[in-house]
Amino acid sequence: MQYIKQILTVFSVGLILFTMYTQNDKITELKTTVLKQEKLVDSLQNDLFLSKMMNGRYELALDYLKATNAKAAKQFETYASKETE
Repeated sequence: MQYIKQILTVFSVGLILFTMYTQNDKITELKTTVLKQEKLVDSLQNDLFLSKMMNGRYELALDYLKATNAKAAKQFETYASKETE
């Protein structure tokens, strides 16, 4: 009976240390996952920015083409809306 308290104390401390160790591993794993996801989001935001920029350039070029060569602009719009699907 006198050893039961000591055994329970050692067991409890061991269980607490094991739990802390496994939680720290999981926390580290989750932090790594979060960093990877943040990098992916940043990359996608950069790609989106570049796509929006190129789209804006095409819109400006089409507006210029409409002002300088309406027939070619109409052909371009027709091709872009029907032939590229």
